[in-house]
Amino acid sequence: MVGVAGAFGCSARDRADSDPTAEARVVEADALAPLDTVPVPQPAGSDIVDSAAAIQLGKAFFWDTQVGSDGAQACASCHFSAGADNRRLNTMHPGPNGVFESNGVTAAGQTATFANIGSDDRVGSQGVVASTFVSIASDPTSAVDTCTAAPTPPFGTERQVSTRGAPSIVGTVFFRELFWDGHANHQFNGADPFGGTANAEGGLTTIENAALASQATGPVTNAAEMACSGRPFNGSGSVGSKLLARSALQHQYVDPSDGVLGSLSAFPAKGLLCGGSPCSYGDLIALAFGPDLAQAAEAQFSRIWGQALQAYETTLIPSQTPLDKYLAGQTDALTASQQQGLALFTGKAGCINCHAGPELSDATVGFAANHGLVNEDGGDQGFHHIGVRPVSFNNAEDLGRASTGPKGATFSVSGASVDRGAFKTPQLRNVKLTAPYFHNGGKPSLAEVVAFYARGGDFSNPSQRVHAITFLPGEAEALIDFLSEGLTDCRTEKERAPFDHPSLDVPNGPSLSAVGAAGKGTCP
Repeated sequence: MVGVAGAFGCSARDRADSDPTAEARVVEADALAPLDTVPVPQPAGSDIVDSAAAIQLGKAFFWDTQVGSDGAQACASCHFSAGADNRRLNTMHPGPNGVFESNGVTAAGQTATFANIGSDDRVGSQGVVASTFVSIASDPTSAVDTCTAAPTPPFGTERQVSTRGAPSIVGTVFFRELFWDGHANHQFNGADPFGGTANAEGGLTTIENAALASQATGPVTNAAEMACSGRPFNGSGSVGSKLLARSALQHQYVDPSDGVLGSLSAFPAKGLLCGGSPCSYGDLIALAFGPDLAQAAEAQFSRIWGQALQAYETTLIPSQTPLDKYLAGQTDALTASQQQGLALFTGKAGCINCHAGPELSDATVGFAANHGLVNEDGGDQGFHHIGVRPVSFNNAEDLGRASTGPKGATFSVSGASVDRGAFKTPQLRNVKLTAPYFHNGGKPSLAEVVAFYARGGDFSNPSQRVHAITFLPGEAEALIDFLSEGLTDCRTEKERAPFDHPSLDVPNGPSLSAVGAAGKGTCP
């Protein structure tokens, strides 16, 4: 699900030998329907007092380059392209063996030519250069933290690259848990991604249905993704004290027609205006959360941050695809080829059994409510090892759902061995826009993904859902047409509201101009 690392998870048929009706029951229980018919999961126990203000705050946080220790790395720096990352320069991680051996890359800082990956290399998303935190700059116009360089192999003085690609944030509100391994817990503890699990450091609050808030707290203090090592989230000299001392988006332009921030735009100047003066983050927090929490913002900044990011990301719902229009009764929304592809998706190819229901994933809040937390393989619901890489029993491969957190506890709830190498099933809307695919970015195109499933995966795997498929002439092409064109929300592709955005200079990537609600083109 990941620009880099694609929005593709698990396909193929679910035919447990012990229950030949299993496929029919899954499809019936989780029938396709327009995405806008699905209730949007709402956080229970939120501190937000004004939803519109929280969305404004969350969008400003998400796109602001001042968040990164280097003054350049925003959350959006890894989620700028259909909510994902399409950069090619310095996007390879050499995997556990430490050797760059894929996509034409032999060292950090090179440009990749995406192709099938047969080694332990991964296509990731780049963060910051390795450094050690010293302090927040005292100058409120400076976006750069004071840090000491600490170059380490294999990236040295280049930006570090994650071991997995950054999943698209579009449509993620429906997931029960987030990140490829699901360690962003459905409970938000106000402090870190781990909810009430044994990996948590201890939280400030408990909010249910809040995986987006949990996820949002992870990258901000991560020494590879956004921060110099050792930078705190809360308290004196923290991310909170930095942003509270600075004007929101002061180094970036906001289009006056921005669907969320337009009324605050200072254009043609940079930043936002509140009552004629530059908006402080304290101003925006007070509007969204009320004066009491605003007063305590420095000490509880992670709590505010997570909820504001969730409020914004909840608006990014790709519900206007041709499939959604077709399911709503517009019979010409899908071409004949795409309708054939849809029939394959729900039938012969069996994609629907992992990419289930209106959300096109079995890793959602709704699917867990309907089917429980354990899948038919005995592993965690919504997570599957499908043969992208071999099963690992010596930690030489990415363990996925069976990975462990900072206190050594596994993310797997079931504890089953099938969770080793299992990854979350992503939703598929806008999949055309988020190549390469799988958690390791190992497939460069949808054609290669379909071929992967047709041969039953690249490695043996424990999933009952993966088996070889024999496509007749033209069937694979029809399935690809459906995935590519039938599942693309034009608003996402054209950056129309709610997918519009402030300006952003992406490190080792494009320079994005501010885009307003009308985006960069019309949609049917």
